[in-house]
Amino acid sequence: MLVAVPLGGAAAGELLAGGQAVEDAAPSAERIEADVRFLADDALEGREAGKPGYALAAGYVAGQFVAAGLEPSANGTYFQQVPLISYRDTGPAENRLEISGIAGFEANADYFVSGTSRMDKGVIEAPLAFVGYGFQADGYGWDDFGEIDLEGKIAVILRGAPPTLNTEERAHFRSTVGERLSQRGAIGILGLWTPETERQFAWTHAQKILASGEASMNWLEPDGKPHTNAPNLKASVVLGPEISESLFAGQELGWKELVRKEEAGEGPLPSFDMGRTARIEFANASETVTSRNVIGVLPGSDPALADEVVVVTAHLDHIGLHPTDEEGEDGLHNGAMDNATGTAAITEVARILAQNPPRRTVMFIALTAEEKGLRGSDYFARYPVLAEGQRLVANVNLDMPIATYDFTDIVAFGAERSTLFPVIEAAAAANGVVLTPDPQPEQGFFTRSDQYSFVKQGVPSVYLQIGFGNGGDTIQGDFLANHYHDPSDEADLVDYDQLARFTDVNLAIVRGVADMDEAPRWKAGDFFGTTFGGPMEE
Repeated sequence: MLVAVPLGGAAAGELLAGGQAVEDAAPSAERIEADVRFLADDALEGREAGKPGYALAAGYVAGQFVAAGLEPSANGTYFQQVPLISYRDTGPAENRLEISGIAGFEANADYFVSGTSRMDKGVIEAPLAFVGYGFQADGYGWDDFGEIDLEGKIAVILRGAPPTLNTEERAHFRSTVGERLSQRGAIGILGLWTPETERQFAWTHAQKILASGEASMNWLEPDGKPHTNAPNLKASVVLGPEISESLFAGQELGWKELVRKEEAGEGPLPSFDMGRTARIEFANASETVTSRNVIGVLPGSDPALADEVVVVTAHLDHIGLHPTDEEGEDGLHNGAMDNATGTAAITEVARILAQNPPRRTVMFIALTAEEKGLRGSDYFARYPVLAEGQRLVANVNLDMPIATYDFTDIVAFGAERSTLFPVIEAAAAANGVVLTPDPQPEQGFFTRSDQYSFVKQGVPSVYLQIGFGNGGDTIQGDFLANHYHDPSDEADLVDYDQLARFTDVNLAIVRGVADMDEAPRWKAGDFFGTTFGGPMEE
C-alpha cells in the first residue's frame, strides 16, 4: 500500500485506481478557508433557501465551478431551478391544541403545532390512539398497531423507531412514520417528549428552534401541487415533557411504565384508544419561491464509463435570519460548519480532479433546502439533470464535518451496504484514519442528510462524517450543544488544516469510486437495495 507518499490524495489515488498513476495535489487549506469565509459572511444573511443571500452563495459556487473547469449541466446552465412552497405558522393565536381532560398548557411553549404545505388553514378534531413508534414491517416481529383502527384518528407516538433495529434501518423507519400512519387513515400526529427523547435532544433547545419562526418548505410537483407521501395527515404537534406525561393520566399504560419500557427497549408496546379527543387548529402563511441547486460536471475520461455519473453533494443552504432573542443574541445564522465546510470541501475536490479527470463522469452539486427537509436533493434525485444515456451510479455526500480537532477516524454512513465499502476503507487507510461505526444511532443521521434522497432512488450512497476518536465525542458534543443552528456557528470555529485533511479523504474516495471497474451495487439482500429497487450483487 502506497501510504507513505506525502500527498495522501495521491497515495489513495494510486491505490484505488488499480495501479494507474494518479498524482492528485493535496487540498489547499487556504483555498478551503477562503470559500468557507465567503459563504459564512454576514452579507449572505445565513443562506436560507429562496432568499437573496442564498442566491449570492449559489452564484459564488457556480463561479468556482466555472473557474475549476467544470462544465454546465445538461440544461446548459450551472443551475437547476427547484420550485418550492415556503410556509410558516402564523403564531400561537391560530395554532393551538386542546385535549379533553387536560388544561393549562401554552402554545409555542408547552407544545408546537405544524400544519402541512397543502393547506393554509384548518381544524381537525378526532379521538386519540396510542400506537407506540408507529412501526410495523414484514420480517421484524414488531407490530405497534395490533388490531387498532386509526381511520380518522390522531395518532400519539414515541419519537424514533424500535431500538432493536439496525441503526440505518431504524433511521429510515423513523423518518417514514408519517407515511405509515397516513396509510392507516390517521389525520394527525401528537409526538411525545419522553426522558429518552430529552437525553437525545434537550427540550429547552427544541423550544428555541421550534419557536424561531423558521419557514418550512416543500417542493412542487409539475402540476404545481406540493409533494406528499402522507396525503391523509393534516397537522402534527410536538408535545413537551409536561403535557406528554399529563396525557397518560388514567391510561391503561401509565407514563412511568411507558418510560420504563422505552428505556429498557421492551416492545412492542400495547396500542389502545386513549378515551380522549384533541382539537388542532393550524394556520400557515405561504408563498411560492424558487431556489437553485448548483451543478458542475466533470466529464469522465473513459468513453466506456463516462455515461455513469458519480454525484458528489453538500448542502449550500443554512437557516438564515431569525429575530434577536430575549438575551439579545443576534439572529444571524451564518452556518460555517453547517454546511459551508462541506460545500468548500467538494469545491476543492472539483478543482483537483479537474486537473486529471477520473474514468466516470463526476457531478458536483451544492444543494438547496436541505435544512427544510432534504428538498433540493429529493427534487434532483427524482428529476436529475442528465445528458441522454447517462445514469446515476453513486452518491458521496458531505454534511457538517466538525473539523475542529486532530481527528483519527471517520464515519461512513451506509458504506458497508454496498460495493463502495472497499474503496472507502482503502481511502481512509491511505490517509491514516480508520472507519468506525455510527457512534450515535439514536440520532438517525443516515436519513437526515442528502444522501438519503439518492438512496430512495436506489442509488448506492455514503455520507461521510468525522468520528469520535481522539476526544471527538466531547468536542462534537460541545458543538452540537452550543453552536449547532446557533449564531455562534462562525468561520473562526473551523480548523482549516483539519478540514483539508478531511477533504483529502473525500478526494480519494471520489476518485476511487469514479475509477471502479464496475458500477457500485448494493450488497446481496441489502434492505435499502431491496426496498428501493437498486442494482444489487447476485
